[in-house]
This record gives sequence, structure tokens and C-alpha cells, in this order.
Amino acid sequence: MTSPSGAGGDSGNGLRTVLAEAALDITPSPPPLESIARRARARRHRRLAALAASGAALLVAPFVVATAQRAAPPDRVAAPPAAVSSPPVSPTPSRPLSPVRVVGPGERVTAPGGAELWLTDQGKHWALPGEPEQRRSVTDGNIDRRDPGVSMQQEGAFLSGLYYGADGVALVTVTTATGPVTASLLTLPGRPGWGVWYASAPSGDAVVDGVTMADASGRTLFTLPLR
Repeated sequence: MTSPSGAGGDSGNGLRTVLAEAALDITPSPPPLESIARRARARRHRRLAALAASGAALLVAPFVVATAQRAAPPDRVAAPPAAVSSPPVSPTPSRPLSPVRVVGPGERVTAPGGAELWLTDQGKHWALPGEPEQRRSVTDGNIDRRDPGVSMQQEGAFLSGLYYGADGVALVTVTTATGPVTASLLTLPGRPGWGVWYASAPSGDAVVDGVTMADASGRTLFTLPLR
């Protein structure tokens, strides 16, 4: 009679035998060598591309730095723009011109030294300090306002007179032994054709050589010689 344990041992040996014989009948499939090779080549190509890109970046970087240094040197400071200066303007010499002052009839003007002057349609009026009025008519026929001319009255250092008969009178100059004196000019509104000039001589006993009337350009219109 066979024991149970012996039966179990025979069954296990038989199973192993059957499995071994079945394994001998199994033919293993060949490995996917071509697929493995393709994957290996793809990985190699990717590594080579990455190395090439890194090398190109290393080559370009110094070129960019060198170009930037040539374009804008960091140690060079831009020079400020040069200042543009205008050439000096040479003064234009000109003769001193006395502006003609327009006054109303009877309007009084005080000259240096205290003398007063005023104009009316009849002519020139003036008065020295503390003295009575004096007159020089432009309507009594003593002057011809159709022709250029000047007159003069001297009372100490106070010089005055008429100018008339010319358009554009802008300057009356009194010539004295010590030099020329520029007079101030008065006239009435409406271009009456005459006016009054006045000035102060360098001294009360100044010798007057003449009186000259001129226009704004300095052109002489009339000269009254007194010596």
C-alpha cells in the first residue's frame, strides 16, 4: 500500500517533468534589435545637436561683447556739444540825435538852469528865472518859413532859437570854442513848419561859432555862421 506522502512526491516530480518538456517546445521570439538601434541613433543625434548649439553660443558671445565694446567704449565720455558763439557786433557810430518833442500851445518846458519855454501859434516864448517873458515871432515877417533857417539868442549860458523851413529836422548843433553842443527840440502838433531849440553852453561867456540844422541821417539842412 502506498503512503500519501510518497504519492505527493511522485506527483510533483511528474509536473516538473511535464513543464520541462513543454518549455523545450517553446521557441523564443527574436529581440527588436532594429528598434533599439533607431532609438540609440536618435539619442546620439540629439546629443550632437545640443553640443553644436552650445559651441555656437560660446562662439557668438565673445563676438557680441567685442562688437558692443567697439560701438560704445565704456571708458569714453561723450564730449559736450561745442558752444556756438555769435560774432561780436561792432557798434555803429552815429551822431547824437535829439528827438523832437511835440508840445501843446502854451505848454511850459523847463530847461537846464531854470529857464522856461513855451510855444504858441505866434512863435517862441521864454523867460529866465525872475525875469519877464520874451517873444520871438514867426508871423511878423522877420523870417521866411518857406526857406530853411535857424536863429539864436544867447543869454549867459542859456542858448535858444527857432528852426524852420525844412521837413525832417532832427538835430540842431551849436558849435562853441570848447566843442559842439547838441540842442533839444520842441514843436507844435500838426507839422507847423517851425520849432524851437534850446541848449546850455559850457559857460556863461562861451563863444558860439555857429548853429547847424540837420536831418535824422546827419545831412546838413542849414548852417548859421556867427563868426
